[in-house]
Amino acid sequence: MFKKIFSFGLSLSIFSAMTPWAWAGDIMEQIQETGVIRAGYRSDTVPFAFVDDDGKPVGYAIELLELIREETETRLGKPVELEFIEITPNNRFEQITDGIIDIECGSTTITWERNNYVDFSASYFASGTQMIVNKGSNWANAQSLAGAKIAVIPNTTNETAIREFAPDAEFIFVESEEEGWKMVQEDKVVGFAGDGILLQALKAQVTDSDSYEIVPEFPYMIESYACTLPQNESEWRNVVNYSLVKYMQGVVVGVPEYQNLYSRWFGVNGVTPYPIETMADYFQGIVNGYEWIRIEGRY
Repeated sequence: MFKKIFSFGLSLSIFSAMTPWAWAGDIMEQIQETGVIRAGYRSDTVPFAFVDDDGKPVGYAIELLELIREETETRLGKPVELEFIEITPNNRFEQITDGIIDIECGSTTITWERNNYVDFSASYFASGTQMIVNKGSNWANAQSLAGAKIAVIPNTTNETAIREFAPDAEFIFVESEEEGWKMVQEDKVVGFAGDGILLQALKAQVTDSDSYEIVPEFPYMIESYACTLPQNESEWRNVVNYSLVKYMQGVVVGVPEYQNLYSRWFGVNGVTPYPIETMADYFQGIVNGYEWIRIEGRY
């Protein structure tokens, strides 16, 4: 449905005791010293980042972080590990600005306001704000949403989008996608507003998925996902961008390793099916803004 828009580790036994400000400045020097990338992740954003039955972080964004780890390791010429630190929608930017984590690659949207205090990588995905509602409930137009109870995570682009579209709705703030989804299932709200791709994953997890639908067909607002980074860390941002652009270029030109990575999460048999052709169009637009990278002896 977005086709038209898309077309255009080592142990920290010594270092973990140090206060965040001790590493203020050069992230690459810090990683060189510790052999660790401190990566933030959310445990409830299927298929981007969540925990498996063993409590281990998994997901599309986790695999992208692994690509970034590999590239960092190559450049530094020494082993580098990922240390995962759980974050929430409410503290994810504070964790970056306070120096607790070096990077976060979940389902975070680029905004001009956020750019005042964090930096962003190249965008590696796009989605849009939609709502999950009971099927046939006719909550897809602004008139019907007046006075309706809508769950949304506060201080997110989803809140901004749904408030713009339905200013007369009653908003119920929740802390996570799972909480908002549960309120819909229990009929405590008429809908939960969130990123469409995340809503699809929530819907796919229940046996009565046909009882729910995601509306409207075209999102209230399109949003671009990117990794969040500390400000003014150009060397670190360059490593991250190189890793992400290489991956996206690989999807575009048909490198099996990268296409398989995408398909594990968004392929026909993936967690949340999403056409690779559509996303490749989006990736093409991002990649064209950078010098192409030689992959497996070809461009």
